[in-house]
Amino acid sequence: MSDIKSSLDKIKNIPKDPMIYHTKGTFFEKIGKIDNAIKQYKIAAEYDYAKSQYALANIYYDKKKYSEAEEWYSRAYKNGIIDAAFDIGNMYFNVDAYEHCLYWYEKAAKEGHLKAQNNLGVSYFKLMKYKKAEEWLIEASDSSLPIACFNLGVLYTVLKDEENAFKYYKKGSIMLEENCKYNLAIINQNNKDEKEAISLYKYLHKIGNDKGCFNIGLIMEKNNNLDEAERYYKKSADQGHTKSQYRLAYIYDRREEYEDAIEYYKKACDKDHIHSKFRLANLYNKENEIEKAKEYYTMCVESEMVEAKNNLAGLYFEEENYEEAKMYYMQAIENGCRESFENLGDLYYKTDEKEKALSFYLRQSDSVGCQIKIGNIYEEFENYDEAIIWYKKASENGDSNSSYKIAQIYLDLGDNEEAKKYFEIATSKNNINAYIYLGKLYFDEGKYEEAKKYFEIPANDANTYSEHMLGLIYDIHYKEYDNAKYWYEKSRSKKCIESIYNLGLLNLRLNEYNEAEKYFKEGLRFEDSRCEYMLAWLYYKKSLDMYTSLGNRNYEDSKDILSKMPNLNIDFHKSLIAQFELEERAKDDDEYVPIYILDINEDIENMFEESITDMIIDK
Repeated sequence: MSDIKSSLDKIKNIPKDPMIYHTKGTFFEKIGKIDNAIKQYKIAAEYDYAKSQYALANIYYDKKKYSEAEEWYSRAYKNGIIDAAFDIGNMYFNVDAYEHCLYWYEKAAKEGHLKAQNNLGVSYFKLMKYKKAEEWLIEASDSSLPIACFNLGVLYTVLKDEENAFKYYKKGSIMLEENCKYNLAIINQNNKDEKEAISLYKYLHKIGNDKGCFNIGLIMEKNNNLDEAERYYKKSADQGHTKSQYRLAYIYDRREEYEDAIEYYKKACDKDHIHSKFRLANLYNKENEIEKAKEYYTMCVESEMVEAKNNLAGLYFEEENYEEAKMYYMQAIENGCRESFENLGDLYYKTDEKEKALSFYLRQSDSVGCQIKIGNIYEEFENYDEAIIWYKKASENGDSNSSYKIAQIYLDLGDNEEAKKYFEIATSKNNINAYIYLGKLYFDEGKYEEAKKYFEIPANDANTYSEHMLGLIYDIHYKEYDNAKYWYEKSRSKKCIESIYNLGLLNLRLNEYNEAEKYFKEGLRFEDSRCEYMLAWLYYKKSLDMYTSLGNRNYEDSKDILSKMPNLNIDFHKSLIAQFELEERAKDDDEYVPIYILDINEDIENMFEESITDMIIDK
């Protein structure tokens, strides 16, 4: 503080001339005493000291006292400061007073002021006087002002002179003008010269150009190079570029790196980016954070996003808050959301209002899901003709389960040939139960070769019934006993009692009594009477054989006992068919859950940041 006082005392003793007052003003301005600086500058200014006039004008400009600023800039210009005319031009340009700024820019431009020449060209451009704009911008460009090259590129683009536009963007790019490089990159990209575009974008990434970072990130994402896309997006995202924040978050979302995804979605959400809100809501929904999902879906609904209305309704549906769900589904339907027709139909089906459900499904009758559900309702109403019509539509649209359902209806109606036809269609989509039914139908008709073909698929998929039936076909039709045993053993391992019995019977036919006894004993442990009976017969046969041997030796009353023992006739070829068994299917209830819209129709080709079309003034 004592140093400042000492300096002030010295200044007071300096002789009075404009330069001295200006020096005092400069000192006061430097230490933040603006009012004192103004006083000193004004004294000097009244002596027409140009530097003080210019300093006053700058102070008044900073204070937004534009009339005073213009007055002092004008006086400074008259006293030889060319920059003052340039600054008045900028003042008028900033309030779109282009006619007024021409006067002042021209004064400076004619004195060789490059920035004024550029700005004069821009002003003429704003007034659509393109020839004059071209003249001044070329003059500035010829003096190697980079920004003038950019503005010429914009001018020629507007005039559809692509060759000259490219020429001046290229010239400015060589002078490292950032906007020239950016627009040149877009021209190359549009001309399918992606290699050159990427080269320019890489430079822009290096210097932190947000739009350049985003565009190269989008190219990498489009080419499925997500690691590189992440690197480019991250730089601009961390600098606050909203679209980069969104795409970066979406990369993390797809990788299931949810903590990072949430962080960047939220950054974009803070700038009201609706797609970020929607994807964040979907993420929370997936992670079962329902209240947070509701919060972000609601934000999207407030912006009339139809997909969010459908998804918010889905949350209420799952909570069984059906009135709220109905309200949002109806809003989504009014906005053209196709999924909501099926969802609202599902809701009415859940609440046992099947006629209403049917009415909504019918309004979306080109949807496979709705065709299936219409068929289901008609089947429940026992209107089989209508059920078949709708299942056929779904079948023709690729739903194998509808083909399967048609086959079941025909089977119940006793039309085995039509049933086989639709079971066959269902097998084309690997419906295991259709194979099982076809195997059974052909077996019942005695067509063992066809039955074998169809049973093999589910048997190799570990279906117990099919394993047993393959064993039975090899046993009774082909007499290939090793193969029969192989398949019987597979179903036996899953406690199929018929396979255990048949293995015992097969070993009897092969005179392998000890093996047969082993299997019948196993069946007895499962309390199966058939196995118990056969085991008893084995023991009876052993007794009969022993009494026969004793009788042949006239041992005591063996012959008498033998004469009283009945001869049991057992059919060793009466093998058992296993209980019919299908593979478990998902319950139909699983079909009546809300359909959430998880993606947004985004055209990545139209997402790129566009070229800069506004000219830029120099300040």
